[in-house]
Amino acid sequence: MGIFDRLFNRDDRDVTSRDLKIALKGVERERRKKQMESRRLAQKRNEALARLKQARKENNREEVDFLWEDLQQIKLDQAMARRESKILNLEAIGLKRYVRGLERLEKTSNKERVRALMQKVQMTGLDEKLRGASVDEEAYIDALQATLEDLNVELEDTDLSEERDPDKEALLAELDEIIAAEEGGEPEVAEERERELRDRLEREAAGEAEAH
Repeated sequence: MGIFDRLFNRDDRDVTSRDLKIALKGVERERRKKQMESRRLAQKRNEALARLKQARKENNREEVDFLWEDLQQIKLDQAMARRESKILNLEAIGLKRYVRGLERLEKTSNKERVRALMQKVQMTGLDEKLRGASVDEEAYIDALQATLEDLNVELEDTDLSEERDPDKEALLAELDEIIAAEEGGEPEVAEERERELRDRLEREAAGEAEAH
């Protein structure tokens, strides 16, 4: 049973914003775990790739074959982790919107509208839209909005991976340029750019520490 079925398809009592906040904390906790897993897998992939490179240099065919298979498994694990992260992210978006909507209803003490929302969520089948082989983000967001229209709770334009962060985007752009230099046969340029980036981050961190 998916998270929305568990929360909204219940007969014992009406769902509350507190129920949703507790569920949201759980989803956020799982998101952090999945992010840590993704970082661990990326590190494991890099280590395997470095070992593969060395085995290739040494013409160690047995080690090359072993590490190649290891890389394929890591690739599958990373794809699964990305899919699970996407689902958790979409669940968090839905829960945040429902928290907002229920808080509005609770202020008016309108239990009938709370029950109406529960019924709409049950009929919309949000959980099913997250179970397919490929997660349809657009269909999910459309269905989510459909359940909130009567509450006058509008969904903002949302970057489904994360809220936009200009600092993050700038850093990733720099990293992309470093990677491009490495892959383009300019290791000296890449090393210099990476060294400059680390130095800048250290200066920014030192300045922030002084400010505090």
